Amino acid sequence: MKLQVKEVSGNEKSKAEIEEQLLQKHEETISQEKPETKVEEVKVEAPVEAKEVETKEVENTSNNIPESSGVNDDNVLSYIKERYNKDIASVDELFETKESNETLPEDVLKYFEYKKETGRGIEDFYKLQKDYDNMEEDAVIADYMSIQEEGLDAIDIQDLMDDKFGYDDDDDEKDIRKLKLAKKRELAKARKFFNEQKDKYKIPLESSGSGLSDDQEKNLSAYNKYIEESKTIAESNEKRYDYFLNRTKEVFNNEFKGFEFEVGEKKINYKPGTADELMNKQSDVNNFVNKYMNKDGLMSDANGYHKALSVAMNPEKFAQFFYDQGVAAAVDDVTRKSKNINMDVRKSPQLSTKDGLKIRPIGDSSSGRGLKIRSIKKN
Repeated sequence: MKLQVKEVSGNEKSKAEIEEQLLQKHEETISQEKPETKVEEVKVEAPVEAKEVETKEVENTSNNIPESSGVNDDNVLSYIKERYNKDIASVDELFETKESNETLPEDVLKYFEYKKETGRGIEDFYKLQKDYDNMEEDAVIADYMSIQEEGLDAIDIQDLMDDKFGYDDDDDEKDIRKLKLAKKRELAKARKFFNEQKDKYKIPLESSGSGLSDDQEKNLSAYNKYIEESKTIAESNEKRYDYFLNRTKEVFNNEFKGFEFEVGEKKINYKPGTADELMNKQSDVNNFVNKYMNKDGLMSDANGYHKALSVAMNPEKFAQFFYDQGVAAAVDDVTRKSKNINMDVRKSPQLSTKDGLKIRPIGDSSSGRGLKIRSIKKN
C-alpha cells in the first residue's frame, strides 16, 4: 500500500481567520456609507467553534457606528411647513431669514411698536397718518370718539355727537353758544391727541409695506385706496356744498321780497321771514329733517314730515287750493250779506211794572215817533 502525504504550508488561513476577514470588510463598508437609524445585521454562517469570534466582532462594529438622532434637514423643513405654512428651501435660508428680519423697515418697526403699546391693528395705525388739521371738524371728532368709546359703530358715534353738540335754531341762544363752545373744546382735544400720536408713530405714507405679511399688505393697499377715495369724495362734497351755499346766498340777498306763487292768472308773493332768518335755517337740510326725528335718529312724526315734504314738492298746487278756498269763503259771505236776511226771532212787546207804573212798548203808529203815555181812567 502506497501512502501520499500532502504538506500544509503555514500560510493557509483557517476558517476563523476567513470569517474575521469578512467581518472586517463589512465594517469598512458600513463606515463608508451614511449612517442610518437602523444598524444592518450581519449574519455569517460559520462553524460552532467560530461563534464567539463572530459575536465579539459584531459588537465591536456596532460600537463604531454613531447613533442617529432621527432628525435631519428634511424633517425640520417639513415641520416648519406644516406648523407655520412657510416654504424654506434649506436650513441655511432659515437662518438667513432670521438675520434679515432683525433689520425691518422703519414703518414696520413703528407699526409693531404701536400694536404692542395700544393693541390696535393696521387700519387704526394708518389712520394716524391723516391730516387732521385740515379735515372736517365732525370727521375729526367722530374718529376721536371711535377710539375713546370702543365698541361703537358709525351710527352710535353720530347719535353720541348729536346728544352732546346738537341743537335746534329755536333753542335759547345762550344754550346754543354753550354747545358750540363744547364742540370747539372737543375738536381741539381730538386734534391734539391725533397730532401727538402721529408724531410718535410717524411713517412715510409712500411706504410699500415691505416686511409685512400678505394679509397686512392687502389691508394696507385697501386702506390707502380708501384714503384716496375718501379725499376725492370729501373734496367733491365740499365743492357741492360751497356751490349750494353760494346759490342760497343769491336767493336771500338784500332784494329778497318773498317767494312768488302762480295762482290762476295771478302771481302772489309771500315772505315767511327775513332773508337772514330763512338763510340760516335753510342752509342745512338737516334742520328740516331733525324736526321730525327723535334723539335716537328715528322718525317721530311721520305724518308731519310727509305733509311738509308734500307741500315743499308741490307748492303751486297747495297755493292754488288755499286760494280757491279763500275765494269760495269770500263769495259766500258777500252773498249772505247782500240778501240782508235777518234771522233773529221777532218777539212780542213785554210789559214791565215799576212803582205802580206799568210800561209796555208799542209798535209804530200814525202819531209818529216818541214816547206815548196813556192814562187809565178810574171810576
